[in-house]
Amino acid sequence: MKKVFLVVILFLLVSGICFAWGKKQKPLLYFGNSLEEIEKSILNSSDKNNVFLTGNKIFFLVYTPFGFKSDYIKYQIVKQDDNAHVGGYTRIRNVKCRIKNKNYYSDYFILYEKGKYYLQVFDIENLQQWIVIGSFNVVE
Repeated sequence: MKKVFLVVILFLLVSGICFAWGKKQKPLLYFGNSLEEIEKSILNSSDKNNVFLTGNKIFFLVYTPFGFKSDYIKYQIVKQDDNAHVGGYTRIRNVKCRIKNKNYYSDYFILYEKGKYYLQVFDIENLQQWIVIGSFNVVE
């Protein structure tokens, strides 16, 4: 119940911020160690250095001011790796998920290897162009 209340408050805050910025607002991607930390970073408008420890939960929130086009999105976690076969990047995780709210989606994942990672979010109907992309680092 507390998480639902927190997500609703977070949604209202993000909606208000995006409404104030106008229709030119692009989709946003926030990272944090908890949903509460994401809420604080939205309120403070702080652009922190997205560094996380191995084995810890990494929460993220994707917000689109005009909503997702379909009921499903796909997010990928990609690791930048010099030893990878395809252009220096290794795909770590592909997740297809149904969204319950047209304007935002939040989830978490855990990574056990240090490195530089990217999170890409796609509309399920257009997997060639991401909606939003963000980078973060995982350290020991």
